Amino acid sequence: MVLGNDGMTAIAWRRTAWVLGCCAAALAAWAWFATRIAPGLFATAYAGEGSSPLDRALRLFGGPRPLKDVLGLWEVATPAVAAALIVHAALVLAIGRWGRRDGAASPRDARLDRATSAVLIVVSLAFLPATVLCGAVQDYYLYQQIWGEVLRGHDPWYLVVGSPMGSYSLNAYGPLYNLLALPTLWNPLGPKLIFAAAYWFFVAWLILGLGRRRGLPAWAGLGLALWFASPFAWVEIAYFGHFDVLVGLLCIAAAEARVQDRWASSAVWLTSGVLLKFFPGVLAPFLALDRGRIRWGYLAAAAGLPLAGMATACAIWGASVFRPITLAVNRESAALSIFRVLRGSYTPIGRDALFFTPDEYATPLLLLALFGAWRWTRRTGFGTLASCVLAVATTLLLYKVGFPQYYMVLFLLAPYWFVRDYATLTHRGWLAAAYAAGFALVAWFDVRIARESVHIMVDWVGLPMFVLMLAFIAAIAAAGPREGGGES
Repeated sequence: MVLGNDGMTAIAWRRTAWVLGCCAAALAAWAWFATRIAPGLFATAYAGEGSSPLDRALRLFGGPRPLKDVLGLWEVATPAVAAALIVHAALVLAIGRWGRRDGAASPRDARLDRATSAVLIVVSLAFLPATVLCGAVQDYYLYQQIWGEVLRGHDPWYLVVGSPMGSYSLNAYGPLYNLLALPTLWNPLGPKLIFAAAYWFFVAWLILGLGRRRGLPAWAGLGLALWFASPFAWVEIAYFGHFDVLVGLLCIAAAEARVQDRWASSAVWLTSGVLLKFFPGVLAPFLALDRGRIRWGYLAAAAGLPLAGMATACAIWGASVFRPITLAVNRESAALSIFRVLRGSYTPIGRDALFFTPDEYATPLLLLALFGAWRWTRRTGFGTLASCVLAVATTLLLYKVGFPQYYMVLFLLAPYWFVRDYATLTHRGWLAAAYAAGFALVAWFDVRIARESVHIMVDWVGLPMFVLMLAFIAAIAAAGPREGGGES
């Protein structure tokens, strides 16, 4: 049966009304539970009168705090969970719109399409409220302290004194990061919900929107949906609330605009990423290449706009705006970095074998590697998207502070390249395997961090990570298109 425009419009309206009706019912049920039922359940759980799984979950939510403080946390979380349900309803409507194929699908593809949409809807329905209910953990707690100083008009890069690092700034980010203080005027968990919402809207668009236009098979779409529901995203966004997902999306926006020859837009997106967290700056030389030629105007804009932004921030807050750069240069190697291995108990290098410590070699080696990668991509006419993935992977390979959250940019950027250039990357399963192997280790390590059970792992985990990243870089170099192939 073929439906006309009127029939399709009627179906769309009925679907919208059904989704909104379900959302309204869920909001009413949540309001009733949160205000009428939950306080009594918390009182029972914290009085030690219950040992059911629900009681244990309630005690897990509040931790060792007094009941009064736990109820205060619940009052903060209640409206944020309601907002999460509204965001989910909007996501469901977007999935319904993006999920429609232009042509008829085979019965097998239709089943896979429905399964993909179901995975996206069900997992995000758990993910969004969980993001709120996990509260302020690890860095997100520190974010709240920084945003509080921003809203009070104080120095956002204020110094913390008395740590083993000496005086340092909690705020290791660019001036645009300070804008994330604004959603906290509504709710302290507002920014965290924004990170989770941005993640799932991007995932749905990548699989159902861009993926359909680029010929991504239905089975690959389902595989990606399951991949993006993996533990790495749960730990990084839902639990820790790291904002690196926004950094990754700004990198993708800059790359997408550049591929479409919208040079000015690309420079603006890239500048936004740099002013949020300086990491995206490594993409500028790679995005400035146009089939071997350097677009000097783009490179000037990619350098000048961030400098103008930093100058503006300096005029507002003073020279403290540069403290994150000093911190990035001076901090010790950590976590997944190969340089953490080289200065640890399993290092193969004797303490007297080098004139400098391994950490002191890190930045020069990183800059040299990026320059080598850039020269190679220019000489070979390497594809723009592949070049961006190569630049990020090279940075992660040799950056001395290998925190798992830094890998979020690559976690998002690489699949974006896979999907957009799918036609030229078919029959390259080894590329996806190299990517998946690296992030399997990152996710495993991240889960161990969440469980506070890394211990001596930090002395050796950087070595297998280094090997896996080398393998992925080699796969990128072997699989990437030349002369802009696959980017039309």
